[in-house]
Amino acid sequence: MSPLLGIDYGPARIGLALSDPTDTIATALGTHRAAAQGPFLNHLRDLVQRHGVTGLVLGLPLTTNGEEGDMARQVRAFGDRLAAETGLPVIYVDERFSSREASALLHLGGRRRQPKERIDALAAALILQQHLDRLRRPPGEPPAGEEDSS
Repeated sequence: MSPLLGIDYGPARIGLALSDPTDTIATALGTHRAAAQGPFLNHLRDLVQRHGVTGLVLGLPLTTNGEEGDMARQVRAFGDRLAAETGLPVIYVDERFSSREASALLHLGGRRRQPKERIDALAAALILQQHLDRLRRPPGEPPAGEEDSS
């Protein structure tokens, strides 16, 4: 197996995370700010080459009732552009509460106010970890805390 890259897209910052070579654990890599670091696609190509990334896992910001709104459509367009430019598959993962969860986890670490960059990077790791956990779950077994809807 090869690493997957988790992406938490935002207009100001893009959070990034990388899976280990066995696709078991996601680790936050940091964030990319186009205004300070240049075009994201250049940065992405570098990460893909340097880490041997074979797929992209992109957080999809659904509404609280599970529907796709304007931001989700922007993320899908962003994902389509990434797939076209890199030739890598893009997997979308529901990320409704990833930033809130990331902020809460960082708050548990002792600091009340966390830099938004840390929150975005951890959110990308949570999105990627959700996908990695789903890959390891036996077929037909619902995620922890969820019931099978079939």
